[in-house]
Amino acid sequence: MFQKSDFAVFDDQTLDGRMDKVRKVIDPKFEAFAEAAMPILMADGRPWVAHVAKHKMRKVNSPENTWVAFAPNKRGYKMEAHFELGMWEDHLYLYLAIEENMKKVKSDGPRIAKQLMALADQVAALPDDFVISQDHMQNNKHALAEYQEAVDRYGRVKAAEVLVGRQIPKDSPLLNEDSDKLLDYLLETLKKLLPLYEALAD
Repeated sequence: MFQKSDFAVFDDQTLDGRMDKVRKVIDPKFEAFAEAAMPILMADGRPWVAHVAKHKMRKVNSPENTWVAFAPNKRGYKMEAHFELGMWEDHLYLYLAIEENMKKVKSDGPRIAKQLMALADQVAALPDDFVISQDHMQNNKHALAEYQEAVDRYGRVKAAEVLVGRQIPKDSPLLNEDSDKLLDYLLETLKKLLPLYEALAD
Protein backbone atom coordinates (compact mmCIF):
# COMPACT_ATOMS: atom_id res chain seq x y z
CA MET A 1 0.00 0.00 0.00
CA PHE A 2 0.91 3.66 -0.07
CA GLN A 3 3.74 5.07 2.04
CA LYS A 4 4.93 8.56 2.88
CA SER A 5 7.90 8.10 0.54
CA ASP A 6 5.51 7.73 -2.42
CA PHE A 7 4.75 11.44 -2.31
CA ALA A 8 8.29 12.11 -3.55
CA VAL A 9 6.95 11.60 -7.08
CA PHE A 10 5.65 15.17 -6.86
CA ASP A 11 9.16 16.51 -6.24
CA ASP A 12 9.98 15.91 -9.89
CA GLN A 13 8.82 19.05 -11.71
CA THR A 14 9.26 17.70 -15.24
CA LEU A 15 6.34 16.15 -17.12
CA ASP A 16 8.26 13.08 -18.32
CA GLY A 17 10.00 12.56 -15.00
CA ARG A 18 6.87 12.83 -12.88
CA MET A 19 4.81 10.67 -15.22
CA ASP A 20 7.50 7.99 -15.24
CA LYS A 21 7.46 7.92 -11.44
CA VAL A 22 3.66 7.89 -11.29
CA ARG A 23 3.52 4.90 -13.64
CA LYS A 24 6.22 2.96 -11.81
CA VAL A 25 5.44 3.86 -8.17
CA ILE A 26 1.82 4.98 -7.85
CA ASP A 27 -0.18 3.19 -10.56
CA PRO A 28 0.74 -0.32 -9.32
CA LYS A 29 -0.60 0.67 -5.89
CA PHE A 30 -3.83 1.93 -7.44
CA GLU A 31 -4.13 -1.42 -9.18
CA ALA A 32 -3.46 -3.28 -5.93
CA PHE A 33 -6.21 -1.31 -4.20
CA ALA A 34 -8.54 -2.06 -7.11
CA GLU A 35 -8.05 -5.80 -6.56
CA ALA A 36 -9.14 -5.40 -2.95
CA ALA A 37 -12.01 -3.02 -3.69
CA MET A 38 -13.59 -4.84 -6.63
CA PRO A 39 -15.21 -7.67 -4.63
CA ILE A 40 -16.91 -5.06 -2.44
CA LEU A 41 -18.11 -3.00 -5.40
CA MET A 42 -19.23 -5.94 -7.53
CA ALA A 43 -21.48 -7.26 -4.77
CA ASP A 44 -24.20 -5.00 -6.20
CA GLY A 45 -24.12 -6.89 -9.52
CA ARG A 46 -22.88 -3.96 -11.59
CA PRO A 47 -19.90 -4.38 -13.98
CA TRP A 48 -17.43 -2.17 -12.10
CA VAL A 49 -14.24 -1.02 -13.86
CA ALA A 50 -11.09 0.64 -12.47
CA HIS A 51 -9.92 3.59 -14.57
CA VAL A 52 -6.32 4.58 -13.77
CA ALA A 53 -5.62 8.16 -14.86
CA LYS A 54 -3.28 8.29 -17.86
CA HIS A 55 -2.95 12.10 -18.16
CA LYS A 56 -2.76 11.78 -21.93
CA MET A 57 -3.73 15.40 -22.50
CA ARG A 58 -0.67 16.62 -20.62
CA LYS A 59 1.86 18.13 -23.02
CA VAL A 60 3.83 20.60 -20.87
CA ASN A 61 2.80 20.80 -17.21
CA SER A 62 3.14 17.78 -14.94
CA PRO A 63 -0.07 16.61 -13.20
CA GLU A 64 -0.62 18.01 -9.71
CA ASN A 65 -2.58 14.95 -8.68
CA THR A 66 -3.25 11.45 -9.96
CA TRP A 67 -5.98 8.89 -9.29
CA VAL A 68 -7.88 5.72 -10.05
CA ALA A 69 -11.64 6.01 -10.49
CA PHE A 70 -14.23 3.25 -10.13
CA ALA A 71 -17.48 3.18 -12.09
CA PRO A 72 -19.72 0.47 -13.59
CA ASN A 73 -18.93 1.71 -17.08
CA LYS A 74 -15.94 0.64 -19.16
CA ARG A 75 -16.20 3.74 -21.37
CA GLY A 76 -15.58 6.23 -18.58
CA TYR A 77 -16.56 7.50 -15.17
CA LYS A 78 -16.91 11.30 -15.14
CA MET A 79 -20.45 11.21 -16.50
CA GLU A 80 -21.85 9.49 -13.41
CA ALA A 81 -21.32 9.19 -9.69
CA HIS A 82 -18.11 7.26 -9.03
CA PHE A 83 -15.44 6.53 -6.46
CA GLU A 84 -12.00 8.07 -6.73
CA LEU A 85 -8.80 7.17 -4.88
CA GLY A 86 -6.04 9.66 -5.54
CA MET A 87 -2.99 11.56 -4.39
CA TRP A 88 -2.01 15.19 -4.10
CA GLU A 89 1.46 16.23 -2.97
CA ASP A 90 0.32 16.36 0.66
CA HIS A 91 -2.42 13.75 1.05
CA LEU A 92 -4.14 10.61 -0.18
CA TYR A 93 -7.92 10.74 -0.63
CA LEU A 94 -10.90 8.51 -1.27
CA TYR A 95 -14.10 10.21 -2.42
CA LEU A 96 -17.54 9.52 -3.75
CA ALA A 97 -17.41 12.01 -6.62
CA ILE A 98 -20.24 13.83 -8.37
CA GLU A 99 -18.45 15.96 -10.94
CA GLU A 100 -19.29 18.68 -13.44
CA ASN A 101 -19.45 16.25 -16.37
CA MET A 102 -22.44 14.49 -14.81
CA LYS A 103 -24.49 17.67 -15.30
CA LYS A 104 -23.41 17.88 -18.94
CA VAL A 105 -24.51 14.32 -19.68
CA LYS A 106 -27.69 14.33 -17.62
CA SER A 107 -28.49 17.95 -18.64
CA ASP A 108 -30.11 18.50 -15.26
CA GLY A 109 -27.93 19.96 -12.49
CA PRO A 110 -30.91 20.98 -10.30
CA ARG A 111 -32.34 17.44 -10.37
CA ILE A 112 -29.01 15.92 -9.37
CA ALA A 113 -28.69 18.54 -6.63
CA LYS A 114 -32.12 17.50 -5.34
CA GLN A 115 -30.93 13.89 -5.17
CA LEU A 116 -27.82 15.00 -3.31
CA MET A 117 -29.82 17.13 -0.89
CA ALA A 118 -31.92 14.09 0.00
CA LEU A 119 -28.72 12.50 1.33
CA ALA A 120 -27.95 15.34 3.74
CA ASP A 121 -28.84 13.38 6.88
CA GLN A 122 -26.76 10.37 5.79
CA VAL A 123 -23.79 12.62 5.04
CA ALA A 124 -24.14 14.35 8.40
CA ALA A 125 -24.04 10.93 10.10
CA LEU A 126 -20.64 10.03 8.60
CA PRO A 127 -17.65 9.91 10.99
CA ASP A 128 -16.13 13.25 12.00
CA ASP A 129 -13.01 12.78 9.87
CA PHE A 130 -15.00 12.76 6.62
CA VAL A 131 -14.79 15.93 4.54
CA ILE A 132 -16.12 17.34 1.30
CA SER A 133 -14.45 18.94 -1.71
CA GLN A 134 -16.02 21.11 -4.39
CA ASP A 135 -13.52 20.50 -7.20
CA HIS A 136 -11.62 17.29 -7.97
CA MET A 137 -8.87 19.31 -9.69
CA GLN A 138 -8.22 21.62 -6.74
CA ASN A 139 -6.43 20.66 -3.52
CA ASN A 140 -9.06 21.65 -0.99
CA LYS A 141 -11.39 20.36 1.68
CA HIS A 142 -14.41 21.60 3.58
CA ALA A 143 -16.23 20.42 6.69
CA LEU A 144 -19.20 18.07 6.31
CA ALA A 145 -21.28 20.89 7.81
CA GLU A 146 -20.88 22.70 4.48
CA TYR A 147 -22.46 19.86 2.49
CA GLN A 148 -25.84 21.46 1.89
CA GLU A 149 -24.19 24.71 0.81
CA ALA A 150 -21.97 22.74 -1.61
CA VAL A 151 -24.99 20.91 -3.02
CA ASP A 152 -26.89 24.15 -3.52
CA ARG A 153 -23.88 25.54 -5.38
CA TYR A 154 -23.72 22.38 -7.51
CA GLY A 155 -27.24 23.04 -8.72
CA ARG A 156 -26.50 26.67 -9.61
CA VAL A 157 -22.86 26.86 -10.76
CA LYS A 158 -21.72 25.17 -13.95
CA ALA A 159 -18.25 24.11 -12.72
CA ALA A 160 -19.29 23.12 -9.19
CA GLU A 161 -18.78 19.57 -7.93
CA VAL A 162 -19.51 17.60 -4.77
CA LEU A 163 -17.03 15.04 -3.43
CA VAL A 164 -17.47 13.28 -0.08
CA GLY A 165 -14.88 11.12 1.65
CA ARG A 166 -11.65 11.10 3.59
CA GLN A 167 -8.24 12.68 3.20
CA ILE A 168 -5.14 11.05 4.70
CA PRO A 169 -2.24 13.50 5.26
CA LYS A 170 1.12 12.21 4.07
CA ASP A 171 2.45 12.36 7.66
CA SER A 172 -0.37 10.13 8.93
CA PRO A 173 0.72 6.99 10.83
CA LEU A 174 -1.40 5.07 8.33
CA LEU A 175 1.28 5.83 5.72
CA ASN A 176 4.19 4.48 7.76
CA GLU A 177 6.12 1.75 6.00
CA ASP A 178 5.25 -0.80 8.68
CA SER A 179 1.54 0.04 8.81
CA ASP A 180 -0.86 -2.67 7.70
CA LYS A 181 -3.94 -0.62 8.58
CA LEU A 182 -4.19 1.63 5.53
CA LEU A 183 -5.96 -0.85 3.28
CA ASP A 184 -8.53 -1.66 5.97
CA TYR A 185 -9.09 2.07 6.51
CA LEU A 186 -9.64 2.70 2.81
CA LEU A 187 -11.99 -0.24 2.41
CA GLU A 188 -13.94 0.85 5.47
CA THR A 189 -14.25 4.32 3.91
CA LEU A 190 -15.52 2.79 0.69
CA LYS A 191 -18.13 0.76 2.56
CA LYS A 192 -19.39 3.87 4.38
CA LEU A 193 -19.77 5.71 1.07
CA LEU A 194 -21.53 2.87 -0.75
CA PRO A 195 -25.03 3.63 0.63
CA LEU A 196 -24.72 7.17 -0.73
CA TYR A 197 -23.69 5.83 -4.13
CA GLU A 198 -26.58 3.35 -4.20
CA ALA A 199 -29.06 6.13 -3.45
CA LEU A 200 -27.73 8.17 -6.39
CA ALA A 201 -27.50 5.21 -8.76
CA ASP A 202 -31.06 3.98 -8.25
